[in-house]
Amino acid sequence: MYHVVFKASENASFEFSPVAFTVFGKEIYWYGVIIVVGMILSAVYAFWRAKKLGIKIDDMYDYAIFIIIFGVIGARAYYVLTTLQTHQYKSFLDVIAVWNGGLAIYGGIIAGIITVIVVSKVKKIKILRVLDAIAPAVMIGQALGRWGNYLNQEAFGCNTTLPWGMKSWVVQSASSGNKLEGTVEYLTSNRASIEAQGMTVDPQGYVHPTFLYECLWNVIGFILINILFKKRKFDGQMFLMYITWYGLGRAFIEMLRTDSLYIPGTPVRISMLVGFVCFIGGIAAMIVLGIRAKKDPEKVLEGAYYGKNEYKNEPEKKEEKTEEEEEEEEETEETEEADDKAEESEETGEASDETEETAIETEDGEPAEETSSEEPEENKTEEQANGDDN
Repeated sequence: MYHVVFKASENASFEFSPVAFTVFGKEIYWYGVIIVVGMILSAVYAFWRAKKLGIKIDDMYDYAIFIIIFGVIGARAYYVLTTLQTHQYKSFLDVIAVWNGGLAIYGGIIAGIITVIVVSKVKKIKILRVLDAIAPAVMIGQALGRWGNYLNQEAFGCNTTLPWGMKSWVVQSASSGNKLEGTVEYLTSNRASIEAQGMTVDPQGYVHPTFLYECLWNVIGFILINILFKKRKFDGQMFLMYITWYGLGRAFIEMLRTDSLYIPGTPVRISMLVGFVCFIGGIAAMIVLGIRAKKDPEKVLEGAYYGKNEYKNEPEKKEEKTEEEEEEEEETEETEEADDKAEESEETGEASDETEETAIETEDGEPAEETSSEEPEENKTEEQANGDDN
């Protein structure tokens, strides 16, 4: 059981247990519950966004299954590999004990991207299009996940005098025997190692609630990305905005934390370095892809599928006609042409019949006398003869 106090309201304290409930005697922590809820909400958002981008929901189910599995494995593997010098993993159970905390978000992101690439190649779906649908969804999981850190009383920062500074200590241990540590216990037991990194701490003082900072940073980023989504100029733009936004915020927030993972033998914080790399790399990639997009602005409107699946489930594209449909259309056109010719022939025939009837009537009736401009040959001769006499 934790006792938590905030500087602005020292008389108003909070007490809560990190354990949500038990199943067959096994304690289930709030951390795990919140992570699962975050995954579900992220998947719902990703499905909704993917449908608008022309990606089939059936395919998104496959993405969700593989990303969740390998994302958790990647997040835990990243954490374990970067804490080998500071933690003792005595058994395989210690290595996979995610229910006690210890998931590194960058490990999950890296594993998730690799998973998206592999699945997209198999299904012949544009990788960057899928990442645009999933990236904002990740921010939902991250924002919620930080409250799991709060309920575990971890991921906090150094001392502060700001009104929202917090302080916590343990008033009752967990029944399972797991060691609980509030800010007071953690800073007391790790004071020497923290100060060795150049940070001075007071175990009894208030600390930065960095879990809250990162939660708010993700919420703001999620809102901005969704506002700008309709103005998307190229595939991958939303994904790059996500890693740029998150990388920048995480780099600065990481500077405040007392539980950072460091590159062995250096004072460089791993998450801070990765954050700045994501920020710089994301900006550079957006510039390059933005320039390419100007040369072909209509490309972003193309379907999400390529190859043999190019026109499958594409709302912006008309489906290709099958050979049978083309043959039927050709036969219809030929039939219409034949009908038109037949009608023309009938009309021509009727006109000919009318002409013949008119000719017959003229022969049977009394046709008008034909007049000739030339006089009879005999009269002409006589006149000429008379003229000569005169």
